[in-house]
Parts: sequence; C-alpha cells; structure tokens
Amino acid sequence: MKQRGFSIVELLVVVLVLSVVMAAIFQLINMAMQGSSAEQSKLDIFQEAREFMDMMGRDLRQAGYPNSRNIASTVITTNLTADTHVAVGLVRVDNGELWFEGDVDNTGIVSVVRYYLDPNDSTGGCPCLKRSQQVKIVGNPYTGQSTPVYDVQVQGVKNTNIFTAFSNGVPVTLPVVFTINGATISTIDTIQAVLTLEAAAIDSRTGRKPETTLVTTVKINNCSLAAVGNLLSCQ
Repeated sequence: MKQRGFSIVELLVVVLVLSVVMAAIFQLINMAMQGSSAEQSKLDIFQEAREFMDMMGRDLRQAGYPNSRNIASTVITTNLTADTHVAVGLVRVDNGELWFEGDVDNTGIVSVVRYYLDPNDSTGGCPCLKRSQQVKIVGNPYTGQSTPVYDVQVQGVKNTNIFTAFSNGVPVTLPVVFTINGATISTIDTIQAVLTLEAAAIDSRTGRKPETTLVTTVKINNCSLAAVGNLLSCQ
C-alpha cells in the first residue's frame, strides 16, 4: 500500500502559521511585562513620596518643642532664642525651603532641621529634595547655626512651589524669616506640602515618564519665640 506524506509547501505553511502565532504570543507577553514594569515604577515613586511626606510631618509636629516652659529655669539662659535647650519653632519658610528647630528624635536634644529643594547638583538626580538635621548650637537661630549637611530624600521633583504656610486658614506671603518677619512667622499654624515626582524610567506604552502628586497638610504647635519680646506664640 502506497503512503503519502506532507509536501514541502504544506510544511512551509504550517511553519508560517506557527511563527505568526508565536509572534503574537510573545507580543502579548512583552506588553504584559511592560505594563507591569510601568505600574511598579509608579508604585515606587508613590511610596518614595509617601515616606518623605510622613517623615516631614513627624518632624514638623515637633517644631518649637521643647520650649522654655518645658525646661527648668535654672538650666536655660536669658537669651532664649540662642539657648540650645530651647527650640524656637519655625525659622524660615519659602516655596522650596523649610527650616525649623525641634526635638525631632525625642531625645531631649534640639535639632535644626532643614528641607531644601535643590534644582541641580553635581551628583545627579536633581531637582531633588534634601534634608539636613544638626544639633542646635549657641547662636542666632537664622544666622548663627552650623552649615547644613544635606542628604537627598527624593529625586525627580517636578514642581518648585512645594511649601505653603497658613495662619488661621489664610496663606502667608513667602518667604518668612525668624529674624525679619517674627510677628508673622509666630502665627503660622499650618504647613502644606505639595510634591510631584517623576519616575526615572519611561513607560513604553505612553512614551512618557510616570508622575505622581501627593499633598499633605500638617497642623503644628509652632511655639515660636520669633515674636517681639520672645513671648511664646502658643501661650
């Protein structure tokens, strides 16, 4: 009995069909992987922004603590603003800068904390938000403290107007400085931060880098010593 096999043409057709099917499958797998990578990138920058906002909020709630009422009179000096035992509260607030004193680590040691938007630096990754925390030294809160040493907290910052200050719900005109705008800075009771971050990697589906925006509003005690006569604004 004579048997007949596949012709070369039939084999070529089968190979072609299989190639088309496999190409389609691989295309779907590639799209799924790209989508997963894009979503992971969005998640990463969201978590980075969220962690920064949480840290800043914790720091801000300690602004102005401890104040002179928390320290024994036998310990502090008459020059309260320069005393290392006392935190003066907010020192400077600007669109891209936030500077205050407080015991942010709950160790009894007053720190000078600064957040600063660096538009560009030699290390790359900027515009970025940096943070400095140093022990307060005897001296003017604005002009007599140690030179800040910054660490990068978040990279890829897109917006420049990050910080806004409020007094009884009314926005305060920035910048305000402890030694210049004492009457104003001592009334600030709320700090709002808006942060827009851009991921480092491009989303292949959109051809753009993913972005995320977070807003946090922190109600602060700000027992400031900036007012005339060094009266605590929280009294």
